Amino acid sequence: MTLKTLKAALLAAACAQTAMLAHAAEPAIAAHTELKDCVIQEVLPGKNMTGAFVRFVHHGAPVELVRVEMPSVSPRIELHSMKMKDGVMEMARMTDLKLSEGERRFRKGGDHVMLFDIAQNPAIGSTHTMTVYFSDSTQAHCQAVVKSVREVMKDAGIDAAPAHDHNHDHGHKH
Repeated sequence: MTLKTLKAALLAAACAQTAMLAHAAEPAIAAHTELKDCVIQEVLPGKNMTGAFVRFVHHGAPVELVRVEMPSVSPRIELHSMKMKDGVMEMARMTDLKLSEGERRFRKGGDHVMLFDIAQNPAIGSTHTMTVYFSDSTQAHCQAVVKSVREVMKDAGIDAAPAHDHNHDHGHKH
């Protein structure tokens, strides 16, 4: 074996070992959970944050959500819930992170993924990889499509009609 052949063999072995180590460090794909109906709401003018929504279909022993990543959209992501407090909807960090057997839906007006510090607004219709990490060191992916606020509200079953106009005549005098 020549020195040149030996160097090539050692380099190939080092590359193969590096690739195996990198692959071993990645969490396994979750067999227990599918992500469906993944959506990102368009970013509203003047804002640098928005919500994302997903339907989890989970089978087997419960797992907890650890984190969500969407690096093509946001460097900072939190899991949030909407709760009614004194007649007003308030957003707070999610405390129930458990996925149990069956479906759990994150949607507008409820549990959701909050995307912060968005530098460039994703275009309506574009898709972005959402990766969810679970407490058993597995992960699941989906392609989240960016939709308009109106579409997101329709998907959530929320009436997206414009607010009632109080500047018209109801047949009574003021």
